[in-house]
Amino acid sequence: MDVITHALLGATVAHVCAPAGGCLHTRERLMLGAAAAAFPDIDFVGFLINPLVFLADWHQGPTHSVVLLPLWAVLIGGIFVGLTKRGAAFSEAVLVASLGLASHIVSDVITAYGTAVLYPLSPLKLSLGTTFVIDPLFTTVVLASLAVSLWTGRRSLGAIGLLALCGYVVAQASLQQRALDIGREAAQAQGLSIQELSALAQPFSPFNWKLIGSNGVLHYEAYLNVVGHTSWVPALSGLQPFHEIAQAYRPPSQLTWQMRPRYGNQPELWQLIEKRWDDPRFAPFRRFAVYPSLSSVESSGGQTCVWFTDLRYDLPALPDTFRYGFCRASADQPWELYRLGYFSERSRHRISP
Repeated sequence: MDVITHALLGATVAHVCAPAGGCLHTRERLMLGAAAAAFPDIDFVGFLINPLVFLADWHQGPTHSVVLLPLWAVLIGGIFVGLTKRGAAFSEAVLVASLGLASHIVSDVITAYGTAVLYPLSPLKLSLGTTFVIDPLFTTVVLASLAVSLWTGRRSLGAIGLLALCGYVVAQASLQQRALDIGREAAQAQGLSIQELSALAQPFSPFNWKLIGSNGVLHYEAYLNVVGHTSWVPALSGLQPFHEIAQAYRPPSQLTWQMRPRYGNQPELWQLIEKRWDDPRFAPFRRFAVYPSLSSVESSGGQTCVWFTDLRYDLPALPDTFRYGFCRASADQPWELYRLGYFSERSRHRISP
């Protein structure tokens, strides 16, 4: 979830759930709850050190752990007390920080990325995929809940808003199940043998879903609108990319699958691609990717690049999102590990071992 939504949700939960009549004023509870809810994403600093290890191990790891939540809450509460010189507020500050941290963890679990909620006891990353990482309706409900509660002075109205938010997520889970049912029926009708099927929330509408079917190294993807809505994004010059994305989500009767093998569709390149996939330096990406697939093979002027992606994060009509792989300047030069910049085909960044 985006950091603004995290901060708003943390402030709302702190305002509604923290006991009244304590040492903290309303403004302090709001600011502390928002700061604590934004804190877990401090792990983005790891991207500057090693973006691939960041994706695989650091992001939504230690700072997103329920096991380590008390430690972070005490740290944040201690910083608050140290800055304000109000030792009597420590226990309440820790409670408010705990509420903000918990709101962040829960709102990340419902997205597709995966959150290591039991770190360091378990590396398992929990992901429900019911909510897209940027969901304007989700954010609007949070903001309205907080605004109405503060404007009326009635925390109960904020609580009702949070319950409505939970209802929205439950409704998304129901739509996700409907998308899975449609996907299974469509795959069977088209003669596809799919062992595993996922439905992941998409932008612009709670009815938009990305379906990913898998048979190990062979994947299929399809873009679905479960109620058959057409795009509401106008085809204006400045909105053309968003219009193209929105247009890609098809009604159930028009659902089409695209085959995305891990090593691509060109058998003559499979040996080259598989060697790059098995490279020991690529171990972090292998840990990170749930549905890994070849993004592209580029050859120009003697230089060759092999790029991989994780289908969970790719959107229609846009370049693949997280693209990592190897490039070499010529056939007699060593392969070097790189990543491609977001939404770019040429912005390459070398990754040091």
